[in-house]
Amino acid sequence: MLRVSATIRPSTPDDLDGVAALNSAAFGTPDEAHITRQLHADGDSLISLVAEHEDGYLIGHIEFFRILVNGKDVAAGLGPMSAAPGHQKRGVGYALIKAGMPQVEQLGRQLVFVLGHPDYYPRFGFNPAVAARYDAPWSGQAFMAIELFETAPRSGTLTYPSAFTDNA
Repeated sequence: MLRVSATIRPSTPDDLDGVAALNSAAFGTPDEAHITRQLHADGDSLISLVAEHEDGYLIGHIEFFRILVNGKDVAAGLGPMSAAPGHQKRGVGYALIKAGMPQVEQLGRQLVFVLGHPDYYPRFGFNPAVAARYDAPWSGQAFMAIELFETAPRSGTLTYPSAFTDNA
């Protein structure tokens, strides 16, 4: 539940600088800002949502991007996701995920992968056991996935966009 007055909406090109600043502030490095910019520049962004405070400034952002499974464009990745310092632990991330996941499903994406906090993402159905079936640049309890459709591939090799591989 969102415990701050904000509107969740699709990001626009005019939001990119604000999203970059938000990600840099939330993560403490410019890495996620660079990833987000490159995903958009390369056409790998599927869905980008922002949480806009009633005063007009951005307090949250979530990015969903394409991931190939065995060369097929059937999956999505979640991230980066951020909430502005001072607005964390107030439901911003929860609201962004709840708004974004149905849109990912409407795009026909069969799986969603995330590299994130293992105590946070399972509440949305993400599971490290699902992700462990795939050959990916990451592994372990922080690497999780959720199957959105029964027809989802059950294993395979994941290909991430260059925004991630160029920064690895």
